[in-house]
Amino acid sequence: MFTIIQAGLYFYARNTAQSAAREGVSYLRLAGNNSDPTSFRSGAERLTSSYATKLGRLKNVTAVGTIDERTGRVTMTVVGDVVLPLGGNVSVTQTSQATLEQFRGDLRN
Repeated sequence: MFTIIQAGLYFYARNTAQSAAREGVSYLRLAGNNSDPTSFRSGAERLTSSYATKLGRLKNVTAVGTIDERTGRVTMTVVGDVVLPLGGNVSVTQTSQATLEQFRGDLRN
């Protein structure tokens, strides 16, 4: 019975880490319209860490966002520990990617 509970907590934490990564990447996608896209990175990482900590009760959460302007891709990776009821920690890592959004005005004359 305890094994089932621990497995459930692990999968809940993993799902929360994935949801946090998606939230962070959604925020990070908007960096394309900013004159300094990398300034969005720290805000996205803060938002992602907060989301994973509060919702999933993950401990030692680290969120790392990247913006590759050459390929137009953004990535958010979330790493955290889930504390199991019978003792011990298990590390969870989830990554989400998306295309950098860049809106351009109508160039027709």
